Amino acid sequence: MPMKRLVRLLLVLAGLAAGAATGAFAAQADRNQPIRIEADAMRYDDVHQTSVFTGNVVVTKGSIVIRAGTVDLRQSPDGYQYATAIAAAGGTATFHEQLDSAPGQPDQSMDGSAQRIEYDGKTGVVTLRGKAVLSRLIGGKLADRSEGSVIAYNQITDVFTVDGGAQGATSSNPTGRVRVMITPQPAASASKPSPATNPAAAGGASR
Repeated sequence: MPMKRLVRLLLVLAGLAAGAATGAFAAQADRNQPIRIEADAMRYDDVHQTSVFTGNVVVTKGSIVIRAGTVDLRQSPDGYQYATAIAAAGGTATFHEQLDSAPGQPDQSMDGSAQRIEYDGKTGVVTLRGKAVLSRLIGGKLADRSEGSVIAYNQITDVFTVDGGAQGATSSNPTGRVRVMITPQPAASASKPSPATNPAAAGGASR
């Protein structure tokens, strides 16, 4: 199997396993929330139904927050919204989303950064391009982290794929190879007491 396909498969499986183990998935309510934008300036093109925002742009949609130097926003005739965020010179565009957690589980979030971030409101896919980094935080602490040239994160399935390449190269990773850190999740039974600790389970108290 080609290395790129193997890496994609591992990341898909890891994404599914992490979501299932922790009971956290992308906030489904975000898809139905309106987009709100703050910026220093805006240019609207009525013919192409696009809006270009520039200067310290902040885009929010429910719990989703995207920050960038420039954001190009358009809405299709069927009502879906699409956004392309481009980092300011010398910086990166950032992405943040809270995850829906199961009752009793700690808060979780996905945080990413890249030179370019694309949001597809129809498919629920966020694509990070150029020095892309995507991290999962559990209870405010780093749990999983992926680095590469292109990262595609599906908010609906909570599955993501990572591609390596020159666009992912950094001073600490000059070849741009995919790098992944996955923290093992504790087994569901880890918090349950062992039967051996219960005297009754060990045959009862001696008489």
